[in-house]
Amino acid sequence: MSRNFDHLFIRTTLDPDRRAKFAALPLPTHRLVIYFTPRSGSSWLTDIIVQSGRLGAGNEIFNPNFVHNIANGIQSLGREDYMEQVQRRFRSGNGRFSFEITSHQLDRLFPDPSPFMAAFNTPDCRAVWLIRQDIVAQAVSLAKMVTTQISHTPHATEQERERADLTFSYDYDLIKRWLLHILTAERRSEELFSLNGIEPFRVSYEDMIAAGAALMRVKIAALLDVQDTKWTPLTPKHEKLGTQQNDEFAARFRAEDTALIAEIESERTAMLGRLSVIEK
Repeated sequence: MSRNFDHLFIRTTLDPDRRAKFAALPLPTHRLVIYFTPRSGSSWLTDIIVQSGRLGAGNEIFNPNFVHNIANGIQSLGREDYMEQVQRRFRSGNGRFSFEITSHQLDRLFPDPSPFMAAFNTPDCRAVWLIRQDIVAQAVSLAKMVTTQISHTPHATEQERERADLTFSYDYDLIKRWLLHILTAERRSEELFSLNGIEPFRVSYEDMIAAGAALMRVKIAALLDVQDTKWTPLTPKHEKLGTQQNDEFAARFRAEDTALIAEIESERTAMLGRLSVIEK
């Protein structure tokens, strides 16, 4: 039986003045939902959005680990109120609002996705679908992050990254577990898009990194109808965390289960074929 997470959306501390402060802010005029799978470059993209200052916050407002703290901050009274107040809180000064969400987060907080779709599948709300072409490398990266609790380079020292290599051992079952976790997220997201008529801008980690931060900012700006061309220089803080060990473990996994990899690659062919072109 699934847990009920409704309580997360209700503030536990009472601060009427703080609630009134956010309730008085206008709602955004342009919105963007970034659907993503873990270890697909979402933090890299969020960093670009935040630094740009006019593209919203790109944060995980529906991550169950963060929702209650946010609810207390905005003095939320419940799920519906949270969805409105959070938009007022995290909109940028030019009326733009953006956030990221995984299918697992959506499924946990919205067992019936109808309220979410009613709020965020509207003419003024665009969508991005961020995946990774190399799902095996993605699974290794996710397994390593979960095992070592070392995630992104801005928060990890060189010593910590070296320690991650030393403490992370090859484990076929663990990598397969996270591989299927990612695959499930892709399936659920694609089903969500199909059922709700969502046509997202589809981008992969590999294409996004190849395009570069400046070009990705231009693309996100276009989706949010931001016409500014005088951007400040970007200083991306997220570098590739994967090491040679990651590559070796991914190659080993592929060699050990060629049948599974062939089946997964066949299933993903159509999805990868629909990736959008990032025009330069």
